[in-house]
Amino acid sequence: MLQYKINVISELEKVGINTTVAKNTGIFGQETMRKFKEGNTKISLDNLNRLCAVLEMQPRDIIKYIETDEDREKYISKICEKSIDNHKK
Repeated sequence: MLQYKINVISELEKVGINTTVAKNTGIFGQETMRKFKEGNTKISLDNLNRLCAVLEMQPRDIIKYIETDEDREKYISKICEKSIDNHKK
């Protein structure tokens, strides 16, 4: 699961970008700003790129990956199962 390492809205405000500025300049849409406010990391790579540019940060400064049980079940177990199936053939 991805999580923000920073408070995106606070960091944007530090560089002079609030919801109105984001909307008027077209840098971020209203939906993206809502996601930032809610801590929702389901944003496009384009929006992550914009965020990196305006905050002068790298993606690793903004987001982090935290492994969850759900991730293990949904993704990692499938890889393990596929690997086992391939070895049986």
